Amino acid sequence: MRFHYNGQSTLLFVTVLCAIGVVFVLNSADIQKRNYEYKTKDHDQVLLNEVTTSAFAVMESALARRLWEPPPDNNCLKSESFSVEGKLDGGMTWNVTAKYNFTTKNYELVSEGHYRDLKAVYIKRIKVLDVSDYLLFSGSDDPLTLRRLYNANFPTALIARDRRIYTKGPIQFGGNINRPNGMMDWNGSPSIWPGEYGTIIQGDRIQFGGGMQYIQYSVPKPNPHPSNIETLLAPFANAIGTPATHHSQFGGGSTIITRDFNKAMTLKQQVIDTTAGPLTKTSIRSEIYPIALFGGTPPLKSWEATDNGTYFNDVDRYSIFYYGWGGDNNFGVRLDATCISKVDADATKKVCSNSEHFPKGFKSWRRDAGLEGTLFTADAEEIPSPKLNWDNMEALEEDARQCGRVIDSPTNPYTDCPIWDASYLKRYATGNTACEQVSNIDLNTLTLNNFNVAQLTNASLKERLLRRVIYTKVPTEIRQTTAQGLMSGVLPTNPARKNFSLWIISEDTLALRGYQQDTTSPLSSDPGRLREIVFNSDASGSGREPIPMVMLSPERVHLLSPQYVPASPTYMSTYWPVVGGKIQPVLHNYTDYIRQENDGFRYGYRTYKIDSVSLITNANTNTATPFVLRGLWSGPDSSAHQYPSNMCMVSMAGYTLEEIPPHKLNVTAKIPTYVSNANSPIPPLSSNYFNGDTSRMPRAYYPAVFDLQRASGMAGREESDVVYSGIRMYTNFDSFVPSGKKDLNTPSRILADTRSNGGAPLSLEHKNVQWDTGYYYQDVPAGSACIPSNFKSREAGYYIGGVLETQPSVNNGRYIFVHTDPPVDYRNLGSIIGVDQPILETRN
Repeated sequence: MRFHYNGQSTLLFVTVLCAIGVVFVLNSADIQKRNYEYKTKDHDQVLLNEVTTSAFAVMESALARRLWEPPPDNNCLKSESFSVEGKLDGGMTWNVTAKYNFTTKNYELVSEGHYRDLKAVYIKRIKVLDVSDYLLFSGSDDPLTLRRLYNANFPTALIARDRRIYTKGPIQFGGNINRPNGMMDWNGSPSIWPGEYGTIIQGDRIQFGGGMQYIQYSVPKPNPHPSNIETLLAPFANAIGTPATHHSQFGGGSTIITRDFNKAMTLKQQVIDTTAGPLTKTSIRSEIYPIALFGGTPPLKSWEATDNGTYFNDVDRYSIFYYGWGGDNNFGVRLDATCISKVDADATKKVCSNSEHFPKGFKSWRRDAGLEGTLFTADAEEIPSPKLNWDNMEALEEDARQCGRVIDSPTNPYTDCPIWDASYLKRYATGNTACEQVSNIDLNTLTLNNFNVAQLTNASLKERLLRRVIYTKVPTEIRQTTAQGLMSGVLPTNPARKNFSLWIISEDTLALRGYQQDTTSPLSSDPGRLREIVFNSDASGSGREPIPMVMLSPERVHLLSPQYVPASPTYMSTYWPVVGGKIQPVLHNYTDYIRQENDGFRYGYRTYKIDSVSLITNANTNTATPFVLRGLWSGPDSSAHQYPSNMCMVSMAGYTLEEIPPHKLNVTAKIPTYVSNANSPIPPLSSNYFNGDTSRMPRAYYPAVFDLQRASGMAGREESDVVYSGIRMYTNFDSFVPSGKKDLNTPSRILADTRSNGGAPLSLEHKNVQWDTGYYYQDVPAGSACIPSNFKSREAGYYIGGVLETQPSVNNGRYIFVHTDPPVDYRNLGSIIGVDQPILETRN
């Protein structure tokens, strides 16, 4: 069998379907077994028809291997037509010709069969979906989570303009925005406008196949309080150490779902700017997703509710409570108790806001929100999800060799020890200290095979422009080295940039190193403004457009700052030594002046902006965090275990920290005398870690820049921001692993981040701690070893273990994620899915 374009030389042998002749023979044998009462000629025609229709499978499999993209011709343009042909024993021949309609994005396949003097012709059409047709496509059954924490001035969003959003699984959303407790009762309290309204979803067609709901939250028993909060929650609350019996919903903040792109963008900007107009609460009220999909008076109870087509989304009547719990542990919680559901396994287990549990209420709200024909859950058909495999990867590699570039071995490499990877840490602890050679790719200087830039501005070729592929088999970093964006020298004009489509395929880790135009530090000026790093974006203001890009990898894509310092083997042996099979760190990420002095210590929280990039990755990737921010990007959080972990990491054997009354040691301490010792765990006094204040340790032992930023209009901020303009597609990779290949379906990297280190053998037993704050943990005497058994909760029955308390931070990359639509003309990136059309014509 041969695959041709325009009747010219052979383009591709369809080796994956060498057995197609066997299929035809078996089909033929099956027909012959039937008791047809045809004359010989009629029998031959039936047999020919069967062979001719079966031949479609050859072409379809060849196109599926190429992700439905037309093959390149000799000029690296899309072929307008191409064919595959075959011959069976006995003289029967078949030929399938494919013609691609660049306007409708349809293939017309014509299969023609000949046998003796007989002929059969069948026509089949296939609709092709381009990567750019969706803002978000997920074939995973896992939930998509949109979560906001404490920062009321920064939204989280899915804004698709005229594109589609699809997830096979459910979506859950929620916020923890502070609403002052004006009333501890069931009458509600005024919502914060616009800060509480910053979870925004917009699209032309939106489908969450598994349904929709707010994140659920347990109802812990309140500590004694002058209000009547204990009485209010008594029927639903669970005492410390006992299983939850009821669920509230998460924190403070509502989700807005609209089909209006301008409204979504306006609301997003109002949340950022904290401005009261032009939108008002009233103008978006109908589009607020309800806290309960049934009616009544709070506290609403889902197990008593009837699905009668009513719903409750009056945000100013929500009862959002913030209170202490846990007895002497002195924990805090913010929850929305407007509607309560039961935690049980019987038919009463209905979640208040779940669209599938209360379908009539959901449909009523959808109608009132003007979302009929736009928003769907399980009431619309499932969209087929592509399943990628090594055939697809090899086809992309073939394209790269002909019309792009293949990186088989490290190119212009640097050495980096992947300390952020728990799998590496486990190997390192056993004595396997080998680090990685990372390719360093500058797209301004990289040469693509058979690339003619003049094609990009030739109007007659616009529809035939081919995706260009860079295929890398090794860990690779793509750098933006100029303010004008990527490939600014190769593609200097915007028309050429807009018509270019670059695919980067990575079998291993792919990292993006952005560009930072403003290198002033919040330590020296304007601490209330986040410094911005951009990738594939013009930071100079010259108006240079981003280039349309697609990145495909079974691993998560990493984001690096321009100041990123790799971890060398010498660094690892010096500051992360192995003792008795355990890694006993000297420094951790929050005190790592070797790598963070001019990075995290200098800039703290930042914004990472990525423009016009599509991401195709594993369906088992967490859709809420599609990227890995590698380095130091996030600071203080709301956990208790951050304090002992940080205290342990600034300690040194033979010394103890000294208090500065009235502060306890979890807040600050005198600067220890060992600060100048060799191999001290504390940065030098000249370091940005201290920001010039050498009278005490920085607050909670975090680099000083975070506290300065939080005190300058960012109170409650815990993370950096990732602002992403592009397409996301989560798909399944085939678990079949050919000899010598890796398992594409199972990512080989396990992220270690913010004290969750994936079971790597990290130990702080060589360090010491004192705890006497009066809350969270039982007292720990000065000089006690940093081992899990020394950390027990003050209130018996809640928590014993201390694992996270005795773990260092090797990476701190938590972020708020905002996903917005790329430019209107971000189209025709390359095909990804083929959908059979129910049309089959025949003429004999």
